[in-house]
Amino acid sequence: MAGANSGGTSRLVFARVLWEKRRMTPRLLLPLLLALTSALFHPSALAAPARMTVADYFVRLPQKDYFEVKPSELLTFLQQPKCGVLDPANGYLSCTGDGAQPSFAIALFRYRDGRPLLALCMGELEGPDSVALDFFEPAASGAMRKIARSIFPIADGKNRRFEIPRHGRTILVRDGKSGKVLHRLTWDGEKFAEEK
Repeated sequence: MAGANSGGTSRLVFARVLWEKRRMTPRLLLPLLLALTSALFHPSALAAPARMTVADYFVRLPQKDYFEVKPSELLTFLQQPKCGVLDPANGYLSCTGDGAQPSFAIALFRYRDGRPLLALCMGELEGPDSVALDFFEPAASGAMRKIARSIFPIADGKNRRFEIPRHGRTILVRDGKSGKVLHRLTWDGEKFAEEK
């Protein structure tokens, strides 16, 4: 009798273990499924990464040869009243000059594939404004690097001034004395082309 009883008890224990495992599985899976579902469909998981602005690229410009202080310090300065313009919606910023820093303006253009191109237009320290124009793209490190001027067919000098756009994609080249527009160059997503 004792043998029969122990066999029945072991079957009962085995059945109970199976039942407990079956009851436990949904109890563990449900919270796990809910956590995974909420993580996958959370708005931040579905949202595209924020697109960088002109200010984001500006602070990555090299200080050497262009600025007296770090671009991040200039960004703080130009946001003060009457010191500059920060217009991220239009990809534009400008900064008034002071005794040590010439005035400058920056416009953000984009290649057809979405890559950024930054145009930096600077004046001379104790001379005319907007006489030099340089272009920058992101390097592999994330810092901005100067690129060849081949995308813009008009060189600096020869009494020219450049006017980069706050609105639109056209850079004006003006006569340094009269202010007359000599050239209109529009960004086409790959290079600046002269308007006819």
